[in-house]
Amino acid sequence: MINDDKITELVDALNVCQSFKFGTYTLSSGKSSSYYLDLRLIQSYPEYYKIIIDSYINLIKNIGVDSFDYICGIATAGLIFSVPVSISLGKPHVYIRKSKKNYGREQNLEGNLKANSRVLLIDDIFTTGSSLIDGFNIIHDSGGKVSSAVVLIDRLETPHSIFNSLNMKLSSVANIIDIANVLFSKSIIDDKQKNMILSNVID
Repeated sequence: MINDDKITELVDALNVCQSFKFGTYTLSSGKSSSYYLDLRLIQSYPEYYKIIIDSYINLIKNIGVDSFDYICGIATAGLIFSVPVSISLGKPHVYIRKSKKNYGREQNLEGNLKANSRVLLIDDIFTTGSSLIDGFNIIHDSGGKVSSAVVLIDRLETPHSIFNSLNMKLSSVANIIDIANVLFSKSIIDDKQKNMILSNVID
């Protein structure tokens, strides 16, 4: 997790990029939600895009850059962040397709992953963990090893214990409680919207 100043900087960046949406949404996990975080918009704002990328890099440096050999992005939103992070850190990159292609080599992992390589998974948001678990299994089946995964935002709707059987640790730049508190303190959202955001947070 980052300090309060950095969380405020992150929230300001997300707000300028209009990443916060309120309404009725179906998430990629299939869950229904009263709010949506559209992190794909960030790439269209270079100044704020860099802030987000730097926040990933700082988190990864805390984990340890020497603890992995490859970075793997989870398509599609994860790729927006994993590619520039891999370039900045000088680490080779692979990515998980949303679905296995039915032509060419018919695979769902793209890139040249060497056997027994240690892989860091990158995604945008943690909601149910299904995409990260799928990514873990694909990397494992492809001969790689995963011990860590990182996301920008943890929605705090699923316990991290779902990864215990995989021996994989999840880290996030920020969680939704910290973000909601900053949004409310800056009068970007009202009390009703804050409660909507926090309604699905687990204890």
